[in-house]
Amino acid sequence: MKRIVLVRHATAVDVGPKGSDFHRRLKKRGRREAAIMADRIANTLGTPDLIVTSPADRALETARAFAERLGITTESMIVREQLYGGLLPDEFLRIVVELDDAHDTVMVVGHDPSFTEFASYMAPDFKDSIPKAGVVAIDFDAKSWAALAPGEGTVNAFEKPPAVEEQKRIEEDLLERLSAEIRNAVFAVVKTFGVPENQDVVKSVARASARVAKAVRPFAASGTEEAKSVAKGPRRATAKSRAQRRGKSGA
Repeated sequence: MKRIVLVRHATAVDVGPKGSDFHRRLKKRGRREAAIMADRIANTLGTPDLIVTSPADRALETARAFAERLGITTESMIVREQLYGGLLPDEFLRIVVELDDAHDTVMVVGHDPSFTEFASYMAPDFKDSIPKAGVVAIDFDAKSWAALAPGEGTVNAFEKPPAVEEQKRIEEDLLERLSAEIRNAVFAVVKTFGVPENQDVVKSVARASARVAKAVRPFAASGTEEAKSVAKGPRRATAKSRAQRRGKSGA
């Protein structure tokens, strides 16, 4: 079986440096989306053998976020210039059929409308639109990428990022849990040095723990329920709350 995992880039700024579309970077929201979605598919789809990405900044950032959180090395990432722009479905397929058969699962990161159109082209049961940071996994009953043909794929998964408010809740929950774990660990250490747990010490440790939590946040699991159990294990503290067509760039 061959599986292609399509990932549309996460939310980016509207205009890059000097009006550039190619150099548009991810917003903070986009970085959060990428982290959440990478953690989610790690528990549902596993780790791809290879990541192929558009060279545009927003796509590269998204691909790197997924690679980091899925434990994929830079050697398992390649850039395809053709993915930036208005690829037609048959042009997209030409890129896919040239993939090395040593890879059974390949993630492709890029832009719409090309990605949504390609998903529908390859899997007739896909009739939706891929949102920013959305993930579509399509399976093919084939031993070789060269054997793939339009209409023969089956949608295995279609994941959408949570709404903005839910993303913020996840972020706040993770920061709170990180801070609580750090605070507990610090108290466990300082007690061995005879430091009293008085009001001044408690406040100092709490402030320091919050700063450290923010600093390490980019390296922590997103806070989805699946990621919490896998990445965090048992914990002592609980949270307060649980472009157009050819010639133009892709969205």
